[in-house]
Amino acid sequence: MAINILIRFTPAKPKAGEEVRVQIVVQHPMEPGTRRDASGNLIPANYINDVVVTMDGQPIAQVKPGPGTSANPLFAFKMRATKAGQVKVTCKDLNGQTGERTADLTLA
Repeated sequence: MAINILIRFTPAKPKAGEEVRVQIVVQHPMEPGTRRDASGNLIPANYINDVVVTMDGQPIAQVKPGPGTSANPLFAFKMRATKAGQVKVTCKDLNGQTGERTADLTLA
């Protein structure tokens, strides 16, 4: 099953040169490998360990979350909107599942 990713820009349509906040939510349970199920068995670790953000193919951010990251983590950063383009987020977890989402950044 693919990992679902949500992307939001604030403001939604920035002016050229304006700062824009990029928010990314990765929908994933983020099991740290330290919890036990109802029978007392250890739940295997499975968490997102790589998130890469690119704009028009150029890397702009990379995150390497660890087992202490909460479920459905939110990652946010600010960047200068110098031009319109396509933002692409890809992620991978310990089990090899991946997710990918693109969003078009348009200028006002």
